[in-house]
Amino acid sequence: MKKSIICFLLVAFQLLLIFPVANCGKANAASKVETSADDLKLNAKSGLLIDYTTGKVLYEKNADEKLPIASMTKLATLWVVFDAIDKGAIKETDLVTVSKTASKVGGSSAFLDAGSSYKLTDLIKTVIIASANDSSVALAEHVAGSEDVFVSKMNKFAKSLDLKNTNFANCTGLPAENHYSTAKDMAEIYKQVCNNQIYKKYSKLWIDELVHPSGRRTSLVNTNKLVKSYEGIEGGKTGFTNSARFCLTASACRGNMRLVAVVIGANDSKTRFAEMTKLLNFGFANFDSKPVANADIPVTIKEVLKTDKSVEVYPKKSISILVNKNDNKVFTTDFKIDEIKAPVKKGDIVGKLFVFDENNMVVDEIELIVKESVNELTLKERMRKFVKVW
Repeated sequence: MKKSIICFLLVAFQLLLIFPVANCGKANAASKVETSADDLKLNAKSGLLIDYTTGKVLYEKNADEKLPIASMTKLATLWVVFDAIDKGAIKETDLVTVSKTASKVGGSSAFLDAGSSYKLTDLIKTVIIASANDSSVALAEHVAGSEDVFVSKMNKFAKSLDLKNTNFANCTGLPAENHYSTAKDMAEIYKQVCNNQIYKKYSKLWIDELVHPSGRRTSLVNTNKLVKSYEGIEGGKTGFTNSARFCLTASACRGNMRLVAVVIGANDSKTRFAEMTKLLNFGFANFDSKPVANADIPVTIKEVLKTDKSVEVYPKKSISILVNKNDNKVFTTDFKIDEIKAPVKKGDIVGKLFVFDENNMVVDEIELIVKESVNELTLKERMRKFVKVW
């Protein structure tokens, strides 16, 4: 018996030497985490880390420098497609016929068959997961008739966000004159895309496949390796060309904190992911997001004049305050509500909620609304109420 146990332990020890114990996605926690933005010292040409909710910049390096962005361009491409779906110009169930032009686009590819028709959402999937250039052009032609017209929509989108340092020349990010953006602009573009339900459906998938109309299958592997290794990662978009080098825009969420980070111009792929990890780790280790108002919790109940009803009053949106974890700041709230007279419509603004710091200074404010409509009493209802009181 003892001999059997010794043999088992020897075998187990040898297996450990061959197959080290996995540390269950906690590798990031073991790496050094900087406590000061000055210590980050990114090697990439440009970098940015922001808090998604407040937009506060937690770290930046050359964040306004115009640079080639390679396939991160496809974030804007996806936005134009999603916008067309939202407006009813196209449908998720559409079949997209692939032109010869689209099928011959170089670079990363889904290997589409010219003349074949693919489901719109399948092409979107290949763009999000595998950064497929051929799918991007096929989608552009389906939405706008041509890539040129589609690109004008991309630039119109950038202009609507007041992104003065961004211009697109194509929908793929392949090298082209007058095609550039910045880390700050890419973060804003990503924020417009990352909450889309179609994007969220595919952004964290590590491996999938595209089934072509012919039955042929193409494996899709996510270009963003962090989806399988970084705790809380929500997705992102990589990019690489010789001129742009290695790029990545991504977001991650832990607890109340949601961060967006951008890396442009890293020397190699390993550095790109290491620098993204460094940025996100810095944010989560040193900052916290304190919720001070919840859009789903009423602040008070208010009587509605000219009725026999009351309504609950809610913040128009949730509020969180970004704080350094070393700060023990305390925040308080108060509100001011106008008289509420019927008729009241759902969404009507009825007051304001104020957030105060420890010095009693207002640091934020938000409108208060009602979430139900209340009509004025009819003459018959008023008479019935009068008789009841009398």
